Amino acid sequence: MKAVFIDNYGGTENLRYGDAPTPEPKPDEVLVKVEYAGLRWGDVMARNGVPSRARPTPFVGGQEATGIIESVGHEVRGWKKGARVMVMPFGGAFAEYIAIHPSRLLPVPDKVPLEQMLAYPVNMRTAYYMVYTWAKIREGDRVLLHAAAGGVGLITLQILKRRFKDVSVVAIASTEEKLKLLKAEGADHVINRKTQNYVDEVLKIWGPKATGFAAGGEQSGGVDVSFNGVSGDTLSTDWQVIRKRGRWVIYGFSAGRGNLDTSKFGYDGITVMPFSSIAWFGTPEFAEATAFIQEWLETEALIKPEIHPLADMQQVQQAFEAGNTTGKVVFKV
Repeated sequence: MKAVFIDNYGGTENLRYGDAPTPEPKPDEVLVKVEYAGLRWGDVMARNGVPSRARPTPFVGGQEATGIIESVGHEVRGWKKGARVMVMPFGGAFAEYIAIHPSRLLPVPDKVPLEQMLAYPVNMRTAYYMVYTWAKIREGDRVLLHAAAGGVGLITLQILKRRFKDVSVVAIASTEEKLKLLKAEGADHVINRKTQNYVDEVLKIWGPKATGFAAGGEQSGGVDVSFNGVSGDTLSTDWQVIRKRGRWVIYGFSAGRGNLDTSKFGYDGITVMPFSSIAWFGTPEFAEATAFIQEWLETEALIKPEIHPLADMQQVQQAFEAGNTTGKVVFKV
């Protein structure tokens, strides 16, 4: 079978499209014929050996895929050949076949195309936590959304504009094409991060924020919430647009880890939340997010992903890291 290997830890030059033996499922596993594989930031982290380089290279990458069950081990119950499934392994999804334990399977609803399913179980779970669990968005909030045209960002925007009546969103992206998409999805304001200073633009939209000791409890200008999955230099600027007693959700570092100096905004009472969905596994909120995703898949218009051939993994990951992809990125296997 064809697969994409990580030959060494580091840059995309370490990705290789080549041949691998078709896996033999164990008695307690199923064999899935992969139709589509999803790209997520965790794949970039795995390639770079974050958080660990303990796994020997080379190995097949990929942490999510959809496809059809080809065969079922004799110890497996509740799954049949021909079922449409999403697999969520710790690796191995960038391949034509994957053998996996049923605990890592999700059923794909009949009405949901396999390629569109990949946009939801992981990305929407994070977006749900951001909106409901972490920031606790309420009507009337003003929201700053970094990387708004990305896999998590676009779904977050949809939740904010489809499930709330009075939440204003200023969305940041890197191209005019992406800004056009964000406006079509309901963003109230859009900012091109490559041609505009987002701090200046946000303060133009909502006015300068009250800040510092002298401002006391005054809360004017700026945003109530910043959703920041990029970090990098924005960790030294976001506080300039977050209102007193606002919330700052930091859930990723696609632009680098950056430095956070809280002394600059100590008098503003901003709640800083460095969060990851991993910390919510097995909690009531996890179950709530699962129910939310299932309901969304049944009732909402779904995202159409950006689709590429599996053989193009190297150049697509380069574009993904550079912020030059839009929405969910998947590979036709």
